[in-house]
Amino acid sequence: MTHKKLYLPFVRLALLVVAAVATLPAHAALQVDITQSSDSAIPIAIAPFASQGGKLPVDIAQIASQDLASTGLFKTFDRANMMGSPGTPDEVNYKNWQTQGVDNLVIGSAAPNGAGGYRITFYLLDAAQGQSVASYQINASANQLRQAGHTVANLIYQRFIGKKGYFLSKISYITVTGNSADNRTFRLVVSDYDGSHPATVYSSQDPVMSPAWSPNGKQLAYVAFNVYKGTSSVRVQDLSTGNARTIASGHGVNGAPAWSPDGSRIAFAKSQNGDTDVFVYNMASGQTRQLTHSGAIDTEPAWSPDGQHIAFTSDRGGQPQIYLMNTQGGDVQRLTYDGKSNQRADFSPDGKSLAFVQKSGNGFRIAVMDLSNNNVRVVSDGPLDDSPAFAPNGQAVIYAKQGGRNSLATVSVDGDAKSSLSQAGEVREPAWGPLGY
Repeated sequence: MTHKKLYLPFVRLALLVVAAVATLPAHAALQVDITQSSDSAIPIAIAPFASQGGKLPVDIAQIASQDLASTGLFKTFDRANMMGSPGTPDEVNYKNWQTQGVDNLVIGSAAPNGAGGYRITFYLLDAAQGQSVASYQINASANQLRQAGHTVANLIYQRFIGKKGYFLSKISYITVTGNSADNRTFRLVVSDYDGSHPATVYSSQDPVMSPAWSPNGKQLAYVAFNVYKGTSSVRVQDLSTGNARTIASGHGVNGAPAWSPDGSRIAFAKSQNGDTDVFVYNMASGQTRQLTHSGAIDTEPAWSPDGQHIAFTSDRGGQPQIYLMNTQGGDVQRLTYDGKSNQRADFSPDGKSLAFVQKSGNGFRIAVMDLSNNNVRVVSDGPLDDSPAFAPNGQAVIYAKQGGRNSLATVSVDGDAKSSLSQAGEVREPAWGPLGY
């Protein structure tokens, strides 16, 4: 049996966002619905955690269970059918759980830690074999219990899947409310990965587009429009202060920002002299350098995780396709050939896959390419899917579903597990932040 002790830090992103949006209006949370689970989903039961010193203000076990279920990779056991809620392995009647068909069981407890917070201890049990597999201990302050639930899920996820869980990460997205140009409002929103605790970072009656997280999660780049002046601008906003810096602006295209892996540069698309090309802005020097000069529309750059290449969309071959170049703008090669067009690329964190939007006879759907062999797998249903972004552990992709009631959706990289995140009004252009721990 393995034992791990963890001290849960304050979740940096959450605190940063609170500071930045204290004067902006609250926003409705996204609602998560699991639409498809994997046929090989791992069955698991997470019993309510026992509490010493009074009832916990947050149901840690329920949060962890919801996290795992939302991936579609786990099949969680209905709490109503559970055989009690033991706090330690000695209290477990394995035969009762075996009768219920439970193979994997998580139990735990929380007690005051003497520092104004809680010491949370939980165990992963092999109910079929009647033995404890691993134990963990987390120290959390009173206002970190929800994050503690996410941490429990992260640890269980890593134990079974072999990769870090993303349940402490943040997402950003654009919402649009109002039915006409006179009352329409665009909001750039940051929330927990599951849409809870949404906070408005920027709000405008003019369109807002293309949020992109800095690698350290402290800044967001995005595109803001001024319809009256007919201009667009690429902005970088600090989430702790709300201060924004404009790195490109003017008439025509200024858009599609993408951070380099080290956060020192931002690639973006800009139009000048009748062409749209990819440029790179240096955050330290403030200098801008042009990378492409094709005479076609070159846009939507995406950095490879090793910082050596940039994928981008170009119609230089007649239809939008994804190309790859080095960071000096040379050695250009075409990556995509399937479908009528392909665009809006995003690299997986390990650099081994590329997600993008593919147009085919079934409309616009999200596809994932294995860069080792160029095999392409379509993972979404369409007909109007857009804006794919990998989870920070590379195991899922979030994207926007357009048409009818616009919403966000997540899908596992094999296409087997799916869930949706929806709310009143339109939800667009998601971006997934770093792991958060």
